[in-house]
Amino acid sequence: MRVSVLVVLVGLVFGALTAAVCLRPAKAPAAAERPVSHVAPAPAPVVPGPERAEVTVDVRGEWSWALRELGTGAVVGAGTLRNTTESMIKVWLAADYLASRDSRVSAEDEARVTRMIRSSDDRAAQTLYLRLGGDASIVRMIRTCGLRETRVHPGWWSKTTMSAADASLLGRCVAGGPGLSPRWRDALLGLMRSVDPGDAFGIPDAPAFAGLRPAVKNGWTRHGDWWAVNCLAIWDRWVLAVMVHYPEQGDGHRYGAAVCESVAQQLFGRTDVGARR
Repeated sequence: MRVSVLVVLVGLVFGALTAAVCLRPAKAPAAAERPVSHVAPAPAPVVPGPERAEVTVDVRGEWSWALRELGTGAVVGAGTLRNTTESMIKVWLAADYLASRDSRVSAEDEARVTRMIRSSDDRAAQTLYLRLGGDASIVRMIRTCGLRETRVHPGWWSKTTMSAADASLLGRCVAGGPGLSPRWRDALLGLMRSVDPGDAFGIPDAPAFAGLRPAVKNGWTRHGDWWAVNCLAIWDRWVLAVMVHYPEQGDGHRYGAAVCESVAQQLFGRTDVGARR
């Protein structure tokens, strides 16, 4: 199915959302690899606000996107797709786990969180998901971040369904909700800025982001003949989420990555970059 969408950005309407993830700093022992608490905070990359008033992408399938201003919570976007989150939700599992620690995080668990975010390690995610009570962690995400269009898939974190608007709320929740420990927030965002290059596709590939390091956590999986691809990026004043669901095009998740790149480029730079037809 070919879908052509033309979206007109109206002005950002100011309104505030309070979403808190209470993360307490921990004195963590050294791990064999650089653990989450040992990631030096990087300066937040700066990108100007959207310079174009429209986004046009010809997608073979379904898609949706949402751009949220971190300070006010105001959001613009388009599309009705609610995608399975896949690995994108791992950023919540990291936040929820760190919030559950009293004063210590073991070297083993720090390394586990690091692998889960940097290398998208599924086993690490499953271990933390079960330790956090399974679906109870996803319910906490919905409540803590004020999500309205997210549904739990019993016993399966990656199959949680979410809209792009809710994904942008999740990014805002992780990035700076009141009560969030600056130490743990900076550490988690630092991991997201240093994910493996092969996993940092989509939004950071836009030419408008050249030389910048947005904090990203993407998710991608093929289910039968269809791909679910999600891109989430946080930087400066913004969080951008793009979701794509499409039949196999011969290049795996790269087709969805190109859609994410196109949306980011049209919002923040030139419009001569588009999803491959």
